[in-house]
Amino acid sequence: MLAGLTLLVVVPHVKLFPVDLIFIFAAWFCFWFFSHDLAHHIVGRIVGVGFRYYFLGRSTITKLNLPIVSNLLKVVPVLGLKIDKSSLKSISPNGLRVMYASGAVSSMLLPWIVVPPGYAIGLPFGILITLLTVTNDVFTLYFSPKVGDIHHARMVRR
Repeated sequence: MLAGLTLLVVVPHVKLFPVDLIFIFAAWFCFWFFSHDLAHHIVGRIVGVGFRYYFLGRSTITKLNLPIVSNLLKVVPVLGLKIDKSSLKSISPNGLRVMYASGAVSSMLLPWIVVPPGYAIGLPFGILITLLTVTNDVFTLYFSPKVGDIHHARMVRR
């Protein structure tokens, strides 16, 4: 995420297309991708969840068998965080729900940081990054309750 912030500081000073576009998309990606597991980790540690390690794996969206998206996500690795199951015994159900939901929430909210710098370098950039961010939020709000973090949060039993 520090890389994303750095790119946002640098991008207004880069007046060269397509470099500025690449920087904006790279910053957006950093806020979207890296905030997810970091949010799980931070919130999890606050509520008492222990973690064992990070790993590269597959998105749970592949379970939906969507024609294009599932096939694409089968080859794109995602960052995962292995929960120490023994630490869950002392965690409240609401604490666990918040930990699960935190990843989806952060990866929906933090990319919005990139929208104002997008408009600062040009209206087309701003519109493009806004559309990408809205699409991400709609996609997450639709699919996360089915197989993602929000689904996991809802499945926590008392």
